[in-house]
Amino acid sequence: MRVLQINAVYGHGSTGTIVRDLTELCIQSGIDCYVASPDHAVSKLKNGYLIGNALDHKLHAVLSRLNGRQACYSKTATKNLLSYIQEIEPDIVHLHNLHSNFINLRLLLSFLAEEDIRTVITLHDCWFYTGGCYHYTADGCNEWLNICDKCPKGKKDPIGFFCKKTAENLADRKKFFLSIPRLDVVGVSEWIANEAKRTFFRDSHVLTIHNGVDMAVFKPTLSVLRSSLGLEDKYIILGPASKWLLPVNRPVLEYFAANMRGDEILLLFGAQNIKSDLPNNIKFFGFTKNREELASLYTCADIFVNTTREDSLSLINVEAQACGTPVVTFNATGPKETVDGIISRSVDVGNAEELYKAVAEVRESKLGNNVNECRQFVEDAFEAHPNYQKYIELYNQKNI
Repeated sequence: MRVLQINAVYGHGSTGTIVRDLTELCIQSGIDCYVASPDHAVSKLKNGYLIGNALDHKLHAVLSRLNGRQACYSKTATKNLLSYIQEIEPDIVHLHNLHSNFINLRLLLSFLAEEDIRTVITLHDCWFYTGGCYHYTADGCNEWLNICDKCPKGKKDPIGFFCKKTAENLADRKKFFLSIPRLDVVGVSEWIANEAKRTFFRDSHVLTIHNGVDMAVFKPTLSVLRSSLGLEDKYIILGPASKWLLPVNRPVLEYFAANMRGDEILLLFGAQNIKSDLPNNIKFFGFTKNREELASLYTCADIFVNTTREDSLSLINVEAQACGTPVVTFNATGPKETVDGIISRSVDVGNAEELYKAVAEVRESKLGNNVNECRQFVEDAFEAHPNYQKYIELYNQKNI
């Protein structure tokens, strides 16, 4: 069997790591696996194909920002990719993240339909079944269920400086995806799989395969971070800066700053700009260099708190628990599936008081000491190898 995966990145980031792990598993399973990407990392692969070049990608980005028609340019780069596909003759083409200004979706899907190549798509976000946005719940939008004509996001997501042709985008997706005779749709959470079943994918083969974590990497790890950060005697509440620093979460941030105990510190990692106007009980770690350092950071924390309001799954919640650290998160969309409701838990979106109350309950009940229970939850539902083995099983299914 021969499988071609297409993704925006390879070997880094969430989707790039998944593609790399799945590639390695394919090889171990005796499957010839090829990867096509605009990421130069694929050039190092024996079966890697580099899509387009920097000039094409930048031109695509500029053009798509005029009218929100992302994945409607890069025709030459896509035609070259199609020639490559004809050359390697894959049995399956597996599509991941295609919304990074490097491919012409219409040309690609038309080709897959005409050649009757079995196609698997993974819903890492909602882009494949909307008019261009990656998520919509925080905006309370249901336009994607109809014609996606009145976008509440204004000129952003997708960016359209002069106009946003989201209706045309959605019409294209419906027409060209449904023209593929053999199509499998994989949601990375039950939530997004169920959302897909409400769309034009309703009659397609839709299933759920969770993203997984490598528990050999994400595990309780000896850490000197507490001492190096001067937080040896503190109760560390760790969180992703990208979520906590969103304007919509400012009230949550202020509530924590005003109500945390004297020995509690909110430590935010992954911050590009340090906010100097924040109180002293909120500190920043910056960006992590690698997965091992991230595991060390998770381990040094007493609890991980994620204020994401919409996510396909939120694998960082799972990574923290794999390191033995309990999690409190908002309960909308995919993240609610990442906690067991016993040690880790979720609360209503935006409810700062309930979020902090959940942190206090975990601390007072000593649930944060149940390292083995946290890891067992991850092992049962999110360990990488068993989850990605389901893709191998899917590839091997006949007559789908």
